[in-house]
Amino acid sequence: MKGTVWSAVGDTAISTDLRAAESLGGGQTSLHYTARAGLLAELSRQTYDSLYKALREAILNGIDAGATAILLDFGDGVGTDEVLLEDDGEGMDLDGLREAFMSLGGSAKYDDDSKFGRIGIGSLALLTYGEEATIETKRAKAETVVKAHLFHPQTLDREQRTQELQDFAAGIASEERYDGSLEDHFTRIRLRGLTVEVRAVVDDPAAYYGLLDQLRRVLPLPLGDSRLFRALEREDPDLVDLLRSHAEQWSVPIRVSSAYHEPTELTRRTYGDGPDEIWAGKLRPIHKTIRLVRPGERRNVVVAGFFANQKKAVPVWSGLTARVQNVAVEERTFFDVEADPGFRKYISGEVFLLGDVDTDRLININRTSFNRESKDYIAVQRFLGPEIESFKRKGIADLQRQKVDLRRAVERYRTLLAAVDTVLERATELVGQAGENGLPSSKNGTLRGSEAIDPVGHFRSVGANVTVSDEGLPTCGYRLEMPEDKSRLKLILGSNLAKPSVLVGQSGYKLVFRRGSATQPCVIVKNRPREIVFNLQHPAIGGDFNASRTALALALELSYILPRDDDADGLYEQLLGFVATL
Repeated sequence: MKGTVWSAVGDTAISTDLRAAESLGGGQTSLHYTARAGLLAELSRQTYDSLYKALREAILNGIDAGATAILLDFGDGVGTDEVLLEDDGEGMDLDGLREAFMSLGGSAKYDDDSKFGRIGIGSLALLTYGEEATIETKRAKAETVVKAHLFHPQTLDREQRTQELQDFAAGIASEERYDGSLEDHFTRIRLRGLTVEVRAVVDDPAAYYGLLDQLRRVLPLPLGDSRLFRALEREDPDLVDLLRSHAEQWSVPIRVSSAYHEPTELTRRTYGDGPDEIWAGKLRPIHKTIRLVRPGERRNVVVAGFFANQKKAVPVWSGLTARVQNVAVEERTFFDVEADPGFRKYISGEVFLLGDVDTDRLININRTSFNRESKDYIAVQRFLGPEIESFKRKGIADLQRQKVDLRRAVERYRTLLAAVDTVLERATELVGQAGENGLPSSKNGTLRGSEAIDPVGHFRSVGANVTVSDEGLPTCGYRLEMPEDKSRLKLILGSNLAKPSVLVGQSGYKLVFRRGSATQPCVIVKNRPREIVFNLQHPAIGGDFNASRTALALALELSYILPRDDDADGLYEQLLGFVATL
């Protein structure tokens, strides 16, 4: 594509071929940018704003150079002022160091689908985090090794920053005789004068392992045998085969060494590996081929991955991780989908963009975001937008709503039992010593032929997978879980809730709930066997586990059957005594 130069003529902008600009009449001439040394500091600082992103860029450069093994060494103890990055790639000669490593923009890897790099500023990645760097690099069969010493652009004074970039001396280099094997080929970069952020990683184990955790999430590593991908494989084995094959194609062994351990190969970090990283419901596989058709161009972009509903929202995993060539580009992204923050935090997952991806136009200069104007991004976003909305609604909102509804139902039931117990505490006082023989039985009939309501069966009917267990329950007597392999919520119900009973004096009574008819008694007290039976279908109770109505109905029944003055005033006073306990 020919370049163009834009100039203003009155209120009109005109475009002309750059090659003809010098010959334009009317005194017109072409304009050119003047790059100054101060650009180095700003470009490196703003492009690589996190250590793990800078390390990712430097590691990818080694992979682009054909490396089959990479070592990242943080030194052997507290106070170390050097970080080493070494690869066994093809290496560079002096001209290659000048033309490739020291170039800014115009990367020879642009439009090369077999490479990660495309911008041509990778040499600045590590220099953001140290005052200087030394480089040793050698090509196979070369008798010499190139040694270079570069200075950090952040240390420039005002006069240096205003120098034209072509006149700025960024460092020195030389070729020296190599005493090893002619077949050796490598590049070693040693960063010295470390910044505070890097020193924290060197000196603090927590910061060091935190950095490794970040690198394991973003670098091109094999999928490994993670719990999540085993679960995804049960849902869609062909999808997992595709992702494993892609990851294997775009992976290189990367070892890390420090004072805390010997060189260790990094393994892939996947959601679900941590103790708090548990998903609810089923994983949703994503596998879609998007056909991009334009004049003279036909491409297929494949969107493959999964969505997960976090049972407990872990902020670092909220949102999707979007990967191109097995490298994380955008983390915690929703592809510009606006969603309720209450649900956004639970959405997690990974999306791989495979196939004929136009990486040059899709990925921004910082490699941590996508170009929203890219045709590939627009097409992928149009597909993923509705998918994310659907998953938010069906995979998260519906489950969360079920969880809230079920918790409310259990709490209503617990409140009912507590209210009944409160009334019976007052009844125990009135029974006194006679409590040894239990409460007097009701004389108002029976509930024969009515439907028994088992609390376990009741909660199963409202959408729960119920089990009865007293092991490890909180004080509320139940636990609600959103299991990873089923859409039904799991309710662990304590035995005191599954088979409720109360103590009246020295006598224990089983609480029984039945669904009789509106004309049958509301509450019955029985002594053979000892039961207190509630007719939830009676109008006084209203057909549900209603605490206040049920407790009031029980109070009314007890006021009739317990000893009292045999007149209306006595009955009224006793009823008031029961009601006062509610």
